[in-house]
Amino acid sequence: MLTVTQLTPRALEIVTEGDVTREDIPRVIEEIGRFLDTTDQFDILADVRGAPKVEFGMIVEELKHLPALFRMVHALDRVALIADEGWIRTAAAIESKLIPGVDYQVYTRAEAAHARDWLLRHTDIAHG
Repeated sequence: MLTVTQLTPRALEIVTEGDVTREDIPRVIEEIGRFLDTTDQFDILADVRGAPKVEFGMIVEELKHLPALFRMVHALDRVALIADEGWIRTAAAIESKLIPGVDYQVYTRAEAAHARDWLLRHTDIAHG
């Protein structure tokens, strides 16, 4: 399940937990799209709890929304990803190198408070 919460006028928190299905994708893309109607740039605090199960059809659903996804990536400024699982942090570290112009940092659960502070610009130090 994906849950989107606005943290500030330019920051969203997206929590991933349990099963992620293709039905989650259009809803989340729509929510982020509405948010982007109010700002030119935004930040995402991505909180991946446990080891979510991702439905294969989700990838196909994402491909249906490529223009909206490109709009989102173009508007990204900072991403702070918090994950319990090491393999998710590793995948995110690789992904961070593939998105030019985005300050993308990866954190453990123990670093969650610092990740939030960095994302919300309470500190400029990415890792404490």
